[in-house]
Amino acid sequence: MNTPTPTRRRFEQDAYRRDGQARVVAVTERGIVLDETGFYAEGGGQPGDTGTLQTAAGATLRVTDTRYLPGRLRIGHQVADPGNLQAGDTVAFVIDWARRYRHMRMHTALHVLCALVDAPVTGCAIHAGRGRIDFDLPESGLRREDLDAALQRVIGEDRPVHAREEDGARGGEYTRRAAPGEGDTLRVVTIDGLDRQPCGGTHVRATGELAGIRVARIHKKSRRARRVALIDEAATEVAE
Repeated sequence: MNTPTPTRRRFEQDAYRRDGQARVVAVTERGIVLDETGFYAEGGGQPGDTGTLQTAAGATLRVTDTRYLPGRLRIGHQVADPGNLQAGDTVAFVIDWARRYRHMRMHTALHVLCALVDAPVTGCAIHAGRGRIDFDLPESGLRREDLDAALQRVIGEDRPVHAREEDGARGGEYTRRAAPGEGDTLRVVTIDGLDRQPCGGTHVRATGELAGIRVARIHKKSRRARRVALIDEAATEVAE
């Protein structure tokens, strides 16, 4: 059985790319597969991108979600009706940039919290205006005001954020997450002087872009879990 050619994930090289052109590889029940895409596929707590595909015939297909197909090699762009689209056709893609950028801001903010809170991470969720991260922290003197002040300090420092591929065999120190096994290639996201961890998500270029994100509250989810909720005051959604 032949292994399918992976979708080229342009969002990994340039998270700020909003549009482009691609060739249709397949039209499946799980979505339209392109040879390359700027659409982020759901993963790591970050939702899949939405946007549009414009066909050569002039039809506009609304992408309602983006997810990996089984095996995580190819990415499916989910549309209500692909019409007459078929393999070999060319499409122009445009992501919903306002939504994506809010996801980028929130994702990077959660990485900042990973560095500020000295505890293992047990879960997280990212939305376009709010986010949350859970820590394994049985006894906590963590105060919302103190954590928010620390977050605002990092935002004010405008620390550079960058990602690069690394050889998993090299090992290294990562914040709150275990690195995959020896021989794996890692995409590592670094906030200069603060945080370094494997991540496939999209991020901003510097922490100064997180202005407006604040710690909304900290509450106890279970005997061991503390949940930190963030809100993006530049967005319209409210943190849960």
